This record gives sequence, C-alpha cells and structure tokens, in this order.
Amino acid sequence: MKEWFKKVGVAVADWFKKVGSVIAGWFKKIAAKFKKEKNGNYLTGAEVRQISKENNKVMHSLEKKKKRKAKEEEFVAEMKDSSNILEIENLHSYFFTDQGVVKAVNGVSFNVPQGSTVGIVGESGCGKSVTSMSIMQLLQGPQGQIYSGSIRFKSLDFKLDSKGKPIPIYETDENGEILYEDLKDSKGNVKLDKDGSPKKVPVHKRDIYGTKQYEMEEKVFDIAQMPTKEMYRLRGRQLAMIFQEPMTSLNPVFTIGDQLDEVTLLHVPEATKEEAKKRSLEMLNLVGIAMPERVYKSYPHELSGGMRQRVMIAMALEGNPRLIIADEPTTALDVTIQAQILDLLRSLKDRINGSILLITHDLGVIAEMADYVVVMYAGRIIEQGTASEIFHSPKHPYTIGLQKSKPTMDSDSDTLFSIPGNVPNPINMPDYCYFRERCSKCIHKCSGDYPEMIQVSPTHWVACHLYSQENKDEN
Repeated sequence: MKEWFKKVGVAVADWFKKVGSVIAGWFKKIAAKFKKEKNGNYLTGAEVRQISKENNKVMHSLEKKKKRKAKEEEFVAEMKDSSNILEIENLHSYFFTDQGVVKAVNGVSFNVPQGSTVGIVGESGCGKSVTSMSIMQLLQGPQGQIYSGSIRFKSLDFKLDSKGKPIPIYETDENGEILYEDLKDSKGNVKLDKDGSPKKVPVHKRDIYGTKQYEMEEKVFDIAQMPTKEMYRLRGRQLAMIFQEPMTSLNPVFTIGDQLDEVTLLHVPEATKEEAKKRSLEMLNLVGIAMPERVYKSYPHELSGGMRQRVMIAMALEGNPRLIIADEPTTALDVTIQAQILDLLRSLKDRINGSILLITHDLGVIAEMADYVVVMYAGRIIEQGTASEIFHSPKHPYTIGLQKSKPTMDSDSDTLFSIPGNVPNPINMPDYCYFRERCSKCIHKCSGDYPEMIQVSPTHWVACHLYSQENKDEN
C-alpha cells in the first residue's frame, strides 16, 4: 500500500512540474511577444514614472512663467502686418500626460485681418478648439500648456497717467473748455465745500450706453508671453469667446442680468450698477431678444437654447471686443435658429467693426460666413486661403475629401463619402505627412519629411508634396 501511494505521489509531482513548465512557457512567450511588438502603445511602470517626472519639470516651469510678475515690456510685441488684428506664428500647445506629450497644436501659423471673418475647419480632434483656447489662455493647466510660439494681438488698451490710472475723457464746450457739474453723493444730494458752495467736478464723457469713456491707445501684446493676471485686461473685453454649449457656459444660480453686468463692472473703471444694467439691456436688445427686461431677470434654465446662445453673444459684445472667437456657436441649435445666429453674427461684425474667428466642422457655415479659411489636420494647418479658393479650387487631398463628405442634393450615391483610415496616434506622430496612410494620391516623396507650406497663389497655401517644385519638374 505504501509503495502504491509513493508511486501516485511521484506521478502527481511530475504532472505538476510539466503543467508548471507549460504555464511558465506561455508567460515567457506572452512577455516576449509584448516586448517584441512594443511600439510606444505599451509602457512599463518605470517608463510611465519617468515620463511623469520629465513632464512635471516642464509643467512646473511653464506654470511658473504664467504666474510670474512681469513688466509690460516683456510681452509687448509688434505686428508683422498692420492690417491684422491677430497673428499666430509657430504655435505649439501640448498636453502632458503619463503616456507622453500630446501635441494638440503643432506649429500652427495664420493671421486674422482686421474686420474679416476667418474660419477654421477640420474633423474632431484636429486642434481647432485647442487653438482658440490658447488664444484666450484657457487651456486646462497644469497638463495643458502653450509650449512655444507667438500669439500677437492688437488691442485698444486704456491709456494710463503717471499714477497708473486710466485717463478720463471730459465733455468740452465750443471753445474746448472742460465743462463742470455739481458733485453728488450716492443719494443724489449735492456736496458742499467749506464755504457752502456746491463742489464742482468735470463732466465725464459717456457713450450711447451711458458708460464712462477713457483715453485709449493701441498696443500689441504677445499672449503666449503674458502672465495670467495681465491676461485679465484682454479676456472678456478685447477678446471675447462664444462657446459651443451655452448651458454649460452660463452659471445656473445667477440671473442673466447678473452675469451680463459683471462684464461692465469688471472691465470699465468706476462703472455703477445702473450703468451696467443699461448696457446689458442694450446688448440684449441688440442681439434681437424680445422683452429684454424679462430676460434680464431670468435664470438660464428659463430660456430656450437659441435664447441662451443670444445671451452668450450679448455677453461677448458687452466689452466692445476687437476679436470674437466663436467656437462652434450653432452646434447645439436647430437649423432655423442656426441661420438666425449666423445672420446676427454677420450683422454685428459690421456694426462693431470687429473680427471673427469662427471654428466649426460645418463646411456650409464656413462657406456662408468666412472670408478666409484655415484647414487643420492632426494639429497642423494643411491648407489655407480665401473661402473662394478653398471651396472652388481645393488642393490638399484631405480638403478635397472634406468637400466630398458634404451631402449634396445632386449626388447619385446612396451613401455618404467618408475618408478611410484613422488619424495617427497624437503621442507618437510620424516624421512624414500625417495624412499619408489615408491619402489616395500618395507618391514616393510622401514617405520623406513632413511637407512644408507651398504657395500656389498670393493668398493660397498648401502643405502637400504634390505641389512641390521637384514634383512639378518631374511631371
């Protein structure tokens, strides 16, 4: 009996050894396979920690730069073309993650001429919104940062006296002499001096909305170099943004009037609540809202989507901005309201003599609104020109694909065209053209370096090897 148990024990032990060696072999093969196929999508814990350590150094440096106390000379710049209101040059905006650096905007350069509408178009994830957030310095830190580049903006800033205070503009008579009025307290009573005579103060000049006016001067600021505190003087007054979803942009616990008044109270020196309310009501009336007094007292949830978007436009206009950034302002609206909002934006741009940077993936909106078009793909500009050039003579295969994907009434196909393939991994972008794997017109040179921007007309540029001089010579 003992011999039998001994033999069974030896057999079981041998069986476990064999099973163990087989399982160990499996694990070795799996580990070898992962090691062999590792191409940047698989990271060890040590690699993740190393990436995080390096990213923290960069993020700390960039955050420190944004929070620094800087003199104005450090972020004052000059426009390369005086006719532009905004010049973006070689902008790089990155997101620092534990998997690596996502280059959401990777060397973008374009201009917004004064008094014009520039449209940025491209599929989701191409970097349109990140570009707009970079202009407003609203990237979510510390992960999201403007890494390098220049964003030059021509602002109309308050002219300051020797004490650093805005210089008021006073009313004058026919001879240019300053007019004076009685000084009153908060209750409207006239203040008296020691002799019992009414105190006199210069009559402050006001605009049509009753807001006090101050001397202004034109200055060019490089937003990429501005500290966050200095950015407050531009954001909301000189630069305004209309966001994609108004319900998430309006505070649900404050009335529409409180949120509109805040713009004037923050950006106009010595503004009173009465002046702010008058201006807010004028802005609500300007954007076509009926019964502005009622809307002024309402909360966001009491308004429809179209009304909320009009409120957002009124809020953007309240500071008399020089540039309005509209980030897909009609996405959440139905077709009828969308047409009304676009007509409103177009008429307001001419009325305030401002510029609009319109961000959308809707080619129909771009065709209707834009004077110039910028086409983005995977964080880079692949084509830019006038709206007529982009729509009637597109050059880049991606732009042509976007045009084909737009539904038309005269199409013979039962299905919509879609560009095949996927966008490359944003963490490990290739050195060659990002669109190569999806391009139907790919040539041998597309395997080389990323194509430079090539000028095909005075206002039309494209980043494609098909239009390089070497390729033209070969043909």
